[in-house]
Amino acid sequence: MTSRLLKFQRLLGMIVVMMGVLGVAAYSTMPRQEDPSFPYRAGLITVSYPGASAEAVERLVLEPLSDELRQVEEIDSVQATGRTGVAVFRIRLNDTIYDTDSAWDRVRQAMDRARLEFPNDVGQMVLDDRMIDIPAIILAVSGSSSVAELSDVAERLKGNLSDIRGMSRVELQADTDEQITLALDDAAMYRLGVSPARVLNTLAQRNQTIPGGYVVSEGRRVSVLPNSEFESIEAIRATPIELPDGSQVPLAAAADVWRGPAEPRQPEAWFDGERVVLVNLYMEEGSTDAIRFGERVRERLALIEGDFEPYQIREMFFQPDKVQERLDNLALSLLFSVLIIVAVVFTGMGIRMGLLVASILPMVALISVGLYDLGGGVLHQIAVIGMVISLGILIDNAIVIVESIQGHLDDGMRRLDALTRAVKDLAGPLGASTGTTLAAFAPLLLSKGGTADFTRGVPVMIMLTLSVSYLLAISAVPLLAARFLKPREEQARESWLIGFARSLGSLVSRRPGTLILAGTVLVAASVSMTPFMKKQFFPNADRPQVIVEMYMPEGTDQDRTSAVAADLERAIRTRENAVQIHRFTGFTGPSFYYNLQREPAAPNRGRMVVETPTLEDTTEMVRWIRAYASQEFPELQVTVGILGQGPPRPAPVEVRVYHPDDETRAQAVEQVYSALRSAEGTVDVRHNLDLGVPSIAINVDDASAARFGLDRSDVAQSLYGQSFGVVAEQYRQEDDPIPLVLRSREGINLSLSRLLSINIYNDQGDAVPLSAIATVETNWESAALYQRNGTRMNSVWSNLRVGYGFSQALEGLDAALAENPLPEGTRLEMGGDAEGSGEANDALLTTAPIGLLLLLFFLLLQFNSFRRVGIILLTVPLATVGIFPGLVLSGSPFGFQSLLGVIALVGIVVNNAIVLLDVMDRQLEKGDEIRDAVRKAVEQRTRPILLTTATTVAGLLPLAFSSSTLWPPMAWAIISGLLASTVLTLLVVPSVCIYVIKCRVADPVNAPA
Repeated sequence: MTSRLLKFQRLLGMIVVMMGVLGVAAYSTMPRQEDPSFPYRAGLITVSYPGASAEAVERLVLEPLSDELRQVEEIDSVQATGRTGVAVFRIRLNDTIYDTDSAWDRVRQAMDRARLEFPNDVGQMVLDDRMIDIPAIILAVSGSSSVAELSDVAERLKGNLSDIRGMSRVELQADTDEQITLALDDAAMYRLGVSPARVLNTLAQRNQTIPGGYVVSEGRRVSVLPNSEFESIEAIRATPIELPDGSQVPLAAAADVWRGPAEPRQPEAWFDGERVVLVNLYMEEGSTDAIRFGERVRERLALIEGDFEPYQIREMFFQPDKVQERLDNLALSLLFSVLIIVAVVFTGMGIRMGLLVASILPMVALISVGLYDLGGGVLHQIAVIGMVISLGILIDNAIVIVESIQGHLDDGMRRLDALTRAVKDLAGPLGASTGTTLAAFAPLLLSKGGTADFTRGVPVMIMLTLSVSYLLAISAVPLLAARFLKPREEQARESWLIGFARSLGSLVSRRPGTLILAGTVLVAASVSMTPFMKKQFFPNADRPQVIVEMYMPEGTDQDRTSAVAADLERAIRTRENAVQIHRFTGFTGPSFYYNLQREPAAPNRGRMVVETPTLEDTTEMVRWIRAYASQEFPELQVTVGILGQGPPRPAPVEVRVYHPDDETRAQAVEQVYSALRSAEGTVDVRHNLDLGVPSIAINVDDASAARFGLDRSDVAQSLYGQSFGVVAEQYRQEDDPIPLVLRSREGINLSLSRLLSINIYNDQGDAVPLSAIATVETNWESAALYQRNGTRMNSVWSNLRVGYGFSQALEGLDAALAENPLPEGTRLEMGGDAEGSGEANDALLTTAPIGLLLLLFFLLLQFNSFRRVGIILLTVPLATVGIFPGLVLSGSPFGFQSLLGVIALVGIVVNNAIVLLDVMDRQLEKGDEIRDAVRKAVEQRTRPILLTTATTVAGLLPLAFSSSTLWPPMAWAIISGLLASTVLTLLVVPSVCIYVIKCRVADPVNAPA
């Protein structure tokens, strides 16, 4: 291979340069976003069943649909909620599903089968299988007190933005539909002898689209357009209604007619105290540069804003700015890492060798980016972090190669001979060390699930850069080294590192037993620190935004929810560190961040987003809002916190409680709730135990109703028409048809006494008082019923105080339940971070055997010795000497990010042991005794190992001290583990070799048959 490289040096140089140019082009054109995209594994089914109680919804909708959904093998879990008039199903597909479209098709088939079992009056059933989509840009349209007017402006803005390149779709939120209300005067109707049915029939006959044909005049067709539709509100008011005596009166004599917002009240949004309509812009994920997409949107807005005056179009949330800020910060960390690594290399190797080694950094980075882009990669923070981690590792091969060539040149060898010898000696060991690192990251690459999807950019980028660096280290770097290196003078060869290496080699050969004992004690001491280590699945985000989730009691009207939320917002505005506040009621607002939980619209729900000057200000703001709300708004349940990282979850701590008996389950829920409230570190503890809502039961006497020509359906339709109203017709003179809603004057504000005195009209139009055919009974019914995978359950959630992990909360829960056990038959199931962490670990364990087999394959391929493989694997427990103390002392929790650091660390420390044992084996082949071979191996490899350790640590320092909350735990795990394991690898591993290895690997014996 070396002779071929020498023959095609110019071709190799051209390939490297062209690949570098490809990387430059890829970096400037590839798609960019802040975080990776997830497969569409989460869905929401909403089924409308107007007028049905929660129990009826559970019995007639939840159970048949749950039975059908359980037959869909791709589904992992179904969380169902039955409320008055609506059923909601949260569906999660299996983590192994990546072809989600076909899985959702099977879900739709299950929905179609279930609909056959539904009652006829069950309404619309909708599946949202794109729940995880988040808008890249959220615009707020304001400037008018009329929400209907703002909705028209937002619709016009939507049309102006829909054709922007990279746009996936545009959706409106917090807009309002319109209706034309025909508020019947019950007294006037009774006096005139007119029934609602006659009004409905008259409107239907008056408002028809009937063709009039055409006539031919002078050879041209002339359309005849009869006036058969309502052309104005005045025309509706003037519609003649026939009385029983044959005379007519206009509709205005019996009803008030006006045009206004649809009822009941729809979700609302406020931008810093001003009512707005939201325009959500979704970009094409995975193929669009978010930064350039944001620039195109701003250019279009600047072009059209004059056409929208006097209305205002403001940016509520602008994700492209966050993408640019994140990537710029990481690029700065990458630059700092490169500068620190170059400084370390120059210090340890000198200018000439250091320049050669440092030259591999831009080559590998550009070629890797080009290949990553060719493979359809997206540039996001996870991919950049993978490159930052690999910076210090990828020059290991170049350091060893350059050191070897320089050593041969110092010994008087000719340049090409030095190149040939170095590549021949080191291609195998460096290939094995690179292979073991790739094997260490293989489980991360192959594992499946939300966590693996989020972090997959790390193993992809590390494996890519290491593979490229190995190929360059045995091809381009030797050619450059042979051309530019020259023999050093005798005094230049000596340095403090050489003296230090000789001291370590002498120590190993003289005191191997003492070093092994010391290493064992250090490992035991390190493991003993694990109880002091906090556990956290994923840390919180580093955005200075406080999220206030608001829950009013079930059954609360949206007017009341809006009033309480407005009072809370006014109080928050008095705080000096409240920069901007966005408020949403009737729904949870737009999903401007991937980790936010999506919830269906509900009149008792709301959310506020409070922006603060800095991330540090959020701590005090969270504390103040929590204390103020609990004191001033006892009926309002709030959860206050900041944005999270990793796969979305309802809360860091979630406990699902199962028991077949409702009363026993409620007792267990209260017990778990009390235990969590008393646990250290928990806050905002809450549960979804159903407290019930009042209802009025209208008990119709069938015999009395029959005497008046009525039945139960007549009563139900009349009651519904009095409150919500019935759609009589449509007004078709606008862009979108507007419904004509026939109801009482009071509508949903109808008083109870007035409701019970309404008249019911029979087919003959006779008015019958409700009290004549029905009695009234006040009941207390379930507000909501919850199921998971078809089984009734309830949940308890808890947030965590700053500095606490989910493991501490669950330990407190376990201790409390040990003293006061739950009722017999109660089953608990952990969700939240505990479930996410367990699923992520299970996914890794599933693929870990593949990584282990690859690791053993490369080690046995290189050494062909189980003893040597065992000694190399000994470096893994040696790494724990630094990991646990490093995390504890730095205050970093152990979570999935720390686990990433441990995996990276395994690959690094195994590499150190490989190059050490390779030198030892070559010395044994020369006939050296084991102690001498080990001593020379330590002397020769101390400098490269220390240099690679220094470059890796130096490259991670910007991450360790960065303001990000996501990456310091991983950086500290690698840094602390590497510092400790490097020293122990240079001392303990060769000491073990002295006792275990006596000679080189024996050749196979050609024994007689």
